[in-house]
Amino acid sequence: MRATAWEHYGSAPMVRMNTLVYATCFADAASSSELSLAYVKLIEQLAVFKGYSAAFCALKLAEEKFPSSTNSQIHLLKMQLLHERALHRGHLRIAQQIGDEFGVLSSSVSGVDIELKTEASLRRARTLLAAKQFSQAAAVANSLFTTCYKYNMQVENASVLLLLAEIHRKSDNAVLGLTYALASQSFCKSFNLDLLEASATLTLAELWLALGSNHAKRALSLVYQSLPMILGHGGLELRARSQIVLAKCHLTDPEFSVSEDPCAVLDPLNQAAEDLQVLEYHEMAAEVYYLKAMTYNHLGKEYEREEAAARFKEHVTALENPRDEEDSLVY
Repeated sequence: MRATAWEHYGSAPMVRMNTLVYATCFADAASSSELSLAYVKLIEQLAVFKGYSAAFCALKLAEEKFPSSTNSQIHLLKMQLLHERALHRGHLRIAQQIGDEFGVLSSSVSGVDIELKTEASLRRARTLLAAKQFSQAAAVANSLFTTCYKYNMQVENASVLLLLAEIHRKSDNAVLGLTYALASQSFCKSFNLDLLEASATLTLAELWLALGSNHAKRALSLVYQSLPMILGHGGLELRARSQIVLAKCHLTDPEFSVSEDPCAVLDPLNQAAEDLQVLEYHEMAAEVYYLKAMTYNHLGKEYEREEAAARFKEHVTALENPRDEEDSLVY
């Protein structure tokens, strides 16, 4: 319970510490269900902070200790990790297949298995978003918000509102996205969801940027506001995203000169590239290398520009022409 509470607050170190203490000191007294939950928490942390390779290695050990055929928590975790990795790789057919399996696991009876049904809907909305089916993704997310509100699922409420903001941002409707991001931020403040609040603040920065260069300074202020929490407690994806937005704020600002301070742009982009390589996140990595190529072009560095452009092309090709999709089911 302590680990879950710290997870909601957004303190990853405290989540790991409490989970490790429980798994180490109370393993003999704990039930199989409680101990497997501790393993699940630790593997989730590995996936977020160390990437899928480390997480799947730990998952194999957990499956040996708690066979997934008899432990629903381990099985659910495996599906979550496979779905996340498939989305990051751009293997949408596999992601949809795994997402459908979430729906099969839940009961058809109304009011039963709400958490599992919520997870299934959230996965479906994110898969639709990755496929750029924005109206369908928004419809699923709106329905999910209604369910979460009905059953008083406050953390999920904030997450779904943030997802809706992301859907509208990517569908070029930043103005509408702002309302959802602000609502999510308000939820987070009310329930002390610090890391999720930082993520909502970062989304607000992205939305302001989408409204034009006149809002670059406002967006930059929001990024700086969210960075301490994100860099201190955020995972690879959130940290990379914050670095990308930081670079875009500088590049969008008409008063900023790349030639005078190239490190302000290149340093965060290089850090983001490292994090995204671990995650195998092609879409965000493509954006990083696109921005790097543009920056090197401004600086007149042709070799570095062409190198970044080549990496950009690799990631775009991987997204547009996914190969070996079945590999996303192997770990």
